[in-house]
Amino acid sequence: MLAAPAQATTGPIDTPPPAASSTAEPTATATSTPTASASASASASPLPSASASATTSPTPGPLVCDDQGAPYDFADTSETVVEESELGLTWAGMYVLQDLLTQDDRQYVGFYTDDREMVIAQRALHADGTSAGDWIYQPLPETLEWDSHNYISLGLDRDGALHVAGNMHDVALNYYRTDASGDVTTLTAVPTMVDPATEDSVTYPEFVNRKDGSLVFSHRNGGSGSGVTYFNLFDETTQSWSRLIDQPLFDGAGTTENPEGTWNSYYQGPTLGPDGKFHLLWVWRDTPDAATNSMLSYASSDDLVTWQDSKGEPLTTPFTYGAGDVVDPIPDYAGLLNGNARIGFTADDEVLISYHKYDEAGNSQVFTATPDRTASDPAWKIDQVSDWEGRWSFGGGGSLVFEVQMLGSEVLSDGDVQVNYLCSGEPMSIIIDRDQQPVTQVSTPPYPAQVAELAGTYPGLQVNVQQDRGGNTDNGRYVLRWESLGQNRDLPRDEWPEGGSTLSVLLLRAASETPPETIDPTATSQPTVTATATALPPISIQPTETTGTGGQGPGATPSAPGSAEADGGSELATTGADLPWLAFGAAGALLLLGAGLLARRKSA
Repeated sequence: MLAAPAQATTGPIDTPPPAASSTAEPTATATSTPTASASASASASPLPSASASATTSPTPGPLVCDDQGAPYDFADTSETVVEESELGLTWAGMYVLQDLLTQDDRQYVGFYTDDREMVIAQRALHADGTSAGDWIYQPLPETLEWDSHNYISLGLDRDGALHVAGNMHDVALNYYRTDASGDVTTLTAVPTMVDPATEDSVTYPEFVNRKDGSLVFSHRNGGSGSGVTYFNLFDETTQSWSRLIDQPLFDGAGTTENPEGTWNSYYQGPTLGPDGKFHLLWVWRDTPDAATNSMLSYASSDDLVTWQDSKGEPLTTPFTYGAGDVVDPIPDYAGLLNGNARIGFTADDEVLISYHKYDEAGNSQVFTATPDRTASDPAWKIDQVSDWEGRWSFGGGGSLVFEVQMLGSEVLSDGDVQVNYLCSGEPMSIIIDRDQQPVTQVSTPPYPAQVAELAGTYPGLQVNVQQDRGGNTDNGRYVLRWESLGQNRDLPRDEWPEGGSTLSVLLLRAASETPPETIDPTATSQPTVTATATALPPISIQPTETTGTGGQGPGATPSAPGSAEADGGSELATTGADLPWLAFGAAGALLLLGAGLLARRKSA
């Protein structure tokens, strides 16, 4: 069971200003998709009902999306902290994503020290998931500045070698790998993957494993208006990379109906689902104005090379505007936002997409979409699952303060689905049944206090919680926890907590989870794991300047789930359920920093 966070923060900000002609947001009209009747009586609905006036007002008022419906029994969802292992002190001057990767009895963490030096740490695990030894640290010649784009990404190939990329925003590739042992002390810089000409302005590095275990790396090369996303495949035999696909996956050029038009695609995924397929979701954006997102679209793939629609029929690539499998043909200015549509699955392993748009009265609502298996052609069953009053009116470029943040969904033990979201910072869940009909709307079960409660006293600190990209295990799940100030539009601060904050890996376990083996925590074979910043090998490096504005030009821009950022972000996922990266604010509020198992907070 996932605990959802509670307040959105801003993501890395490098978005272009909105065009003068695109800042106005017209009153939303009915979208071209079916919606639930807004006139349903309160007695017939299990959800908190909107007032009658909201259904007739052409300009709904402030959004109310945190009312409580009937209580819901989240059976066996409470978690406890089984073990906390401290790595030392980490950078706290601003938020930047750090990485956690667990595979079998090995665990890796990529992080920045309180001096902003990149370090990769490794430890061994017992069969029950607890620590089997001390952390081993390997510093790398990378120094973080003030750019929240410069996160760290970890991946493992089929031989067990660890791959590391990070500290990049429109700079030359920073990439390292170990030998086949996966020993972090063997990490070596590799200056080129495939072609230096396409690796000289890198942002958004991502590793993902295909079903056969082969390792794929994606990155954007180029900045705003000229970025291209590349996908590379690693060959363990030759120890070399090659292109996975030879052409862009998206083409935002004009259509027959609108030959002068250009669109950016903002995608989420690929997410490996319980059906064994990778699932990809995207929207198209017409201008820098965040209100001009449209055409929620979908594709699936077995190998990330060839793609199919929801019926399994082949799709032509590159994907173009309005072509392929359109989930919901939402027009501009109708309440769709890039990075705020999420891939999930039903109890029957069908893909389930959760997103928001305006209803016929102009109110903001949550909708779900599942494949319509009764139709002969690719079609989707669209269900309105919220009954909110009011509207989140957003638009323009730059950062956005999220009033609604979609966090994805998960299947509960009774077959219902829990759709998680933030409402003005409050973690909420809509429960839907097997027919995607709403059951209730309630607060989301929280994290344990040991995870969520703020320990530091520096003004503005937040608790950051990142999920393990290795996914949940029979032993529970791991999270990486640290405290920091929020991101700062990639600009230096005059003051910050110079002592850093403690970085820890915590093993969380639900009451229903039983480890395969129980290890006595007092046994001498299981040393207590503690570390301080002084345990890290010293390293002195000149800072590397990162310049340029981000953003992705026509074609493909990874979409930013969880980033309160009007223009982008991305994720690659290797397991079915979306798992959020979270941050908790000073008053116990959670601050969302991203979502998706391999989600990355990306902006332009």
